[in-house]
Amino acid sequence: MDVRPLRPDEVPTFVDDLWLPFATEMGNLDEHDALAGDEYVRVNALAYRQAQLADKDVQTFVAEADGSQTGYTTVSYSESPPVFARGATAKVTELYVEPDARGSGLGTALLERAHEWGERRGCEHAALSVHARNETAQACYEAAGYETRYLKMDRQL
Repeated sequence: MDVRPLRPDEVPTFVDDLWLPFATEMGNLDEHDALAGDEYVRVNALAYRQAQLADKDVQTFVAEADGSQTGYTTVSYSESPPVFARGATAKVTELYVEPDARGSGLGTALLERAHEWGERRGCEHAALSVHARNETAQACYEAAGYETRYLKMDRQL
């Protein structure tokens, strides 16, 4: 297994094989994250991912096994406001492992790569959000040393 940065030429395959299944799974878990029902979802996802590749404060890593991508994580650099004593944070914004590869340590390997990226950028902490009903992901994050500090709440307006 190889965990490495996503390359620009891989974005279409990445969107089709990893991001769309991830987004669909998250939408099935919580309707708040359901994808728009139009033909522009893929087009917009491609443009969004290409823009992320140009952003020095965002990195997407893909895990590859036997020539195909089996998981990914996206991490971003977030500077702390100067009024706080804490330093910058590496925010893990997405983590996905194909269902057949879950439980193999791939999620942990992706998290470790995101943490290494954050450490090289001078981040003091790593943070992420997880769906309250996604117990599998929560267990993975807790095993990697994450603990609940905040609860996010929202409501329909």
